[in-house]
Amino acid sequence: MHCFNCNKDMEKIKDKFYGFEIDAWKCNGCKEVIYDEEDIQPILQYNKLKESKKSLTVTVGVLGKSKVFRIPKIAEEIYGINKGEKLKFDLKPNEISIKFNNKLYKH
Repeated sequence: MHCFNCNKDMEKIKDKFYGFEIDAWKCNGCKEVIYDEEDIQPILQYNKLKESKKSLTVTVGVLGKSKVFRIPKIAEEIYGINKGEKLKFDLKPNEISIKFNNKLYKH
């Protein structure tokens, strides 16, 4: 791939975009960094949600003797959550944290 600014070769890199590590292209000449629109859209949606001070709300359901909830699509896309993936629950008074074994924004 060639840079749109200086027409030099670009190399594929991992770059931080609003705290998430994603694939990008960096120019060896002018150091311009280009992100794939498809990769950054979920992150931009996440930031918009965060800035509006809205939180993601899920409803608890029942499946047999277990309680279940669905993970919103935006969280699935950002954290690369797939069917069958193991999640770790960290229990605290009045709080449950969910941790993922994979890195943020893995695709």
